[in-house]
Amino acid sequence: MKKINRFMLVLLAVMVVAGCGKQQEGKKMEQTKDIPSVAERVAMFADVDIAVDLSMLTEQERALVRKLVEAGRLVDEIFWLQSSRDAVAVRDSLAALPGEAVKDVLAYVMINYGPYDRIFEGARFVGEGPARKPGGAGLYPEDLTKEAFESWIAAHPAHKTDLESPYTVIESATAMIEGANPQPLAIPYNVYYQPRIARIVTLLEEAAALADNPSLKKYLSLRAKAIATDDYYESDMAWMDLKDNSIDVVIGPIENYEDGLFNYKTAYECAVMVKDPAGTKELEMFTEHIDAFERALPIEDKYKRPSAGSGNVLEVVNIVYFGGDFQAGVKTIAASLPNDPRVTEKKGGKKQMYKNLMEAKFEKIVRPIAERVLEPAQVQYVDRHAFTSFVTLHEVSHTLGRPYVFGNDALSVRKAMKERYSAIEECKADILGLYNHRLLLSEGVIDDAAMKRMIVTYVAGLFRSLRFGAEEAHGQANLMQLNWFVEKGTLVRNADGTYRIDFPTFMDAAAELARAVLTAQIEGDYAAAGALLAKYGTMTPDIERAIAKLSDIPRDLNTRYTTAGIF
Repeated sequence: MKKINRFMLVLLAVMVVAGCGKQQEGKKMEQTKDIPSVAERVAMFADVDIAVDLSMLTEQERALVRKLVEAGRLVDEIFWLQSSRDAVAVRDSLAALPGEAVKDVLAYVMINYGPYDRIFEGARFVGEGPARKPGGAGLYPEDLTKEAFESWIAAHPAHKTDLESPYTVIESATAMIEGANPQPLAIPYNVYYQPRIARIVTLLEEAAALADNPSLKKYLSLRAKAIATDDYYESDMAWMDLKDNSIDVVIGPIENYEDGLFNYKTAYECAVMVKDPAGTKELEMFTEHIDAFERALPIEDKYKRPSAGSGNVLEVVNIVYFGGDFQAGVKTIAASLPNDPRVTEKKGGKKQMYKNLMEAKFEKIVRPIAERVLEPAQVQYVDRHAFTSFVTLHEVSHTLGRPYVFGNDALSVRKAMKERYSAIEECKADILGLYNHRLLLSEGVIDDAAMKRMIVTYVAGLFRSLRFGAEEAHGQANLMQLNWFVEKGTLVRNADGTYRIDFPTFMDAAAELARAVLTAQIEGDYAAAGALLAKYGTMTPDIERAIAKLSDIPRDLNTRYTTAGIF
């Protein structure tokens, strides 16, 4: 009870500040610009019910889906622990207080999975703690610095593999900083997150028992084993081999976005999906072009691979449930997995488009943004199909380029880029998602009108994603692109503050940016990646003014999952 009473005092102080529309954290807070109140920030997320028609599934298949959703809810709880060291304490303390007094603050904590704002540059908006979200989230001690971590590893190289593992939580910061205790400081996920891990494993095994599809049964069984052991290679390979399955699930520790220190540690997430066969069929032609996209990359020939990898899969699915990293803050509308370069080298990747989420975002966000920031004469080209096409090729483009540094197959691009990887990789996928349409145009798959629709919809989408936060990986990536096109004179700001696209020069500028980003990755040039981010990944007054005009348009969705018979 003492914790709740103390928390109430801090909460009331923060709520007063939030009601004034500013975030105040004394000397710790570097940001001086006005931040909307918590209530206003909650309103930036449009409430949307996400449901899927499961009438095509048998009762046994629906029971399987329920098992997966139950496992996903446990994954969601693990992610709360990973989001920040006090995320659960803040959430539960707020939930114990009178409803109306804390309604908006609790709602925003639920959106952000903790007290740090994922849109406003990690600023703390409730409770005591660091003014900004610690780079190590809940995966490292809050007071641990990059320098201390690297120095300790240098002094204790036998622990390097465990400490840098994607599947360990780091503890004992004092011993690490002082160098007084050489004992291992990395705790495996399957140990740290017990007993939730044990229950997830059981649920996946039970789901496997309900699966009639042999490939799905195998995958679920292997995924249960993977979560129990933190060894995901075999299950990732089995996931790529799924065939004729109506149900799919991505579950486990996957993306590295939460690790702001090194991009080493993975965060738990879950997506329970049902395939959309008609939509998937429409995308088959992209699969036929993946190797052609690889060969057409705007880089030196010596860097090109003859193939992007066999077995690349494109699918359209509908989301039944998101949990963990999938649900935190901005909701993803597509994914390109798995991330293990050993798997993508052998089997390519699987690109899944989340149809029901894409449609919701286009109607509620992309079209209204285009009407506000683009020259009126060009708004007519904003198109839902172009949006879907771009998102699809964005995911395809994650597979393009080398996963390992050229000439060093022991060093992955992800490892070479360190904490810069996520922003650079998202920029690569974006710019190639656009650039790949040049090949489709040359082969007659699309025409000039479709290309115009693509370019205009792409630019509107950049402003959409930029509102995720300038320091978030996608936000940085989109700033790089906008600033690049403005510098090249192919995206022009009009006197009224709207933007005009110069179509004849636009794709050439896209090719130049693609070349710069790809070359930095392929050469493992950490400094070059940093230079690109420093020069182009910054907010400008003109872009700030454009974004200010979008204040009444939702930034993203606050999704509730309501599929009948499941929830």
